[in-house]
Amino acid sequence: MNAAFPKKILIVEDSKLNAQIAADILNKYGYKTEIITSGEETVKKVVNSVQSPDLILMDIELRGTIDGIDTARIIQHHKDIPILFLTANASKEIMEKIKSVSAYGYVLKGVDEYVLISQIEMAFKLYEAKIQIKKREELFHSMFESHDVVMLLIEPESGRIIDANKAACHFYGYSKETMLQMDIEAVVGVSTIDGGQKCSEALKKGCNPCICFQRLANGEERLVEVYSSPVDYQGKTLMHLIIFDITEQWKAKRELEFYKNLFEDSLNEIYIFHPQTLKFIAVNGGAKKNLGYTEEEFKEMTPVDLKPEFTLQSFKELLAPLSKGEQKQIIFNTVHRRKDGSLYPVEVHLELIEFGKEKVYAALVIDITERRTMEKELKERNEILSTIMESAGDAIIMIDDKGNVTFWNPAAERILGYSREEIIGKELHALMIQDERLYEVYRKAFKRFRLTGKGNTVGKTIELKARHKNGYEIDVELSLSAVKIKDAWHAIGIIRDISERKRLEELLYHQSITDPLTNIYNRRFFMQMLEQEIERVKRNKKLFSLIMFDLDHFKKVNDRFGHAAGDMVLKSVADTVKERIRKTDCFARWGGEEFIILLPETSLNNAVDLAEELRKQISRIELQGIGDVTASFGVTEYRDTDTIDTVLIRVDNMLYEAKGAGRNCVKSCKFDIEGG
Repeated sequence: MNAAFPKKILIVEDSKLNAQIAADILNKYGYKTEIITSGEETVKKVVNSVQSPDLILMDIELRGTIDGIDTARIIQHHKDIPILFLTANASKEIMEKIKSVSAYGYVLKGVDEYVLISQIEMAFKLYEAKIQIKKREELFHSMFESHDVVMLLIEPESGRIIDANKAACHFYGYSKETMLQMDIEAVVGVSTIDGGQKCSEALKKGCNPCICFQRLANGEERLVEVYSSPVDYQGKTLMHLIIFDITEQWKAKRELEFYKNLFEDSLNEIYIFHPQTLKFIAVNGGAKKNLGYTEEEFKEMTPVDLKPEFTLQSFKELLAPLSKGEQKQIIFNTVHRRKDGSLYPVEVHLELIEFGKEKVYAALVIDITERRTMEKELKERNEILSTIMESAGDAIIMIDDKGNVTFWNPAAERILGYSREEIIGKELHALMIQDERLYEVYRKAFKRFRLTGKGNTVGKTIELKARHKNGYEIDVELSLSAVKIKDAWHAIGIIRDISERKRLEELLYHQSITDPLTNIYNRRFFMQMLEQEIERVKRNKKLFSLIMFDLDHFKKVNDRFGHAAGDMVLKSVADTVKERIRKTDCFARWGGEEFIILLPETSLNNAVDLAEELRKQISRIELQGIGDVTASFGVTEYRDTDTIDTVLIRVDNMLYEAKGAGRNCVKSCKFDIEGG
């Protein structure tokens, strides 16, 4: 990101707390942010402003008369600004709403900051790609329209003409309006000049070049050379045709081109030599170039002069089966010697053909230097590949179209426990899948794979459980691909043992949601759970309650006994509360000596009873050398009109009311219970 010109992100979120958390993260990564709480204010701000934000990060559910989806629709009608949605859930209904406004995706509320930043950066990249595509299309259309070469854009399937430039309209003799009502069949001939296929079909598929006759508006036919290539234009894949009129050139050069292509310009060496004297009658340009001799020098030479391993006698013996009519062709490998004395390998095709009233020998000679080099490189690559596959840390497995294992590297043996001798030629899944129902599902899927090379996991990387030979399960990552060998589909799987990674992921996740001192949930995770609970209440109407408590005079403990003693008090209190609350309750350290509990489907009265019980239990904790510890409690119940902010503010007020009432007591919105 350019620090001198930071990108501006407009955050639209009716929860000021959530909005500020997002803004703090974005500011940390160098973005400039602004917060707006309603859709109406956002529309007014963006549509009427000269300088628009670079991106809008917007909650779907907003206060006011329009939600985030309607806000996005209004903005997109006026300006092209990337919009990334914030949502508490990724239901099918929410996804359909997001798709309806061509948004740049969504971010779940409360995700890790790195996920948020990654989504923001991806949205910017997608937007930039969209802008570049638009510019390329505008440039293409400008070049297309103004070029003096005949050009057409056609739809590949139907052959309908989508666009025609000025040169095309002039060449065919139709107006542009008429051209756009036609398809390619209306202007091309019946078949390509070689008669291989219909012109229209050849042009739809793409051929370079395609030579065919085309009809003009006046009925005249012209021979054209057409070059076609697919282009992505305005969201569609079209066929771009460039058309050259070669009628006159073709008439003049047809015979010359045929000879030139057949003989003179061949990249291979072609020789014609006398059946008795063996002297060369004609040699092509490829022979002259490869060997370095002039045409005059060739006239005094024979094939024996080029092939050091032959004598005149041995070469005539080689030709004998042709001269006697026993064979029509002889193919052999030898070496050719250039004029400078250097040698190179060749493959020679010899025939005896009729030339006028006599027979002559014709030799087609292919320089196989590159082939030999490729064969050597291929051999070396195969050796390298074999070494890599044998020494790879990941398991590499291949199964044939019957499901039997054909390749099993040492890493596969180490990860899955089966030796190569045990597994080669065996059906892999019969060994690995113990559940008969799952095995039957696999067999049905494999039948489809045998026919098409396709499957739900082909071309993807997935995580799954694999069974070791010894019976225990391991976490693995599987990358599966298909390859066709001799008309049969084979599967290649690369398996990586990710057991340690999964363990670390679980550990990191646990660390990301818990307080390291007390081993209870941290504030950030609690906020996610509270937001989810509010969404759940909106669906099932079963209310919840919150308890917030704070240790009384905790600073004196730290000042008098030290922070180690303070930490011990915090852990003891946390352990005491954890033993009493339900598994469905969410207990978190709110900050310092302050704690909070989310009680799903719990009334205010029951929450107050629990708070009083916890107050008493905390006051009875025995902490050697420190003395009694007490806590003040605030309790509240969720109301239909509440937001995250209002319910948290209310429970916090109750806590401070308890502190103001002398501490070591419980305060709620309806009544209080004094400490004993």
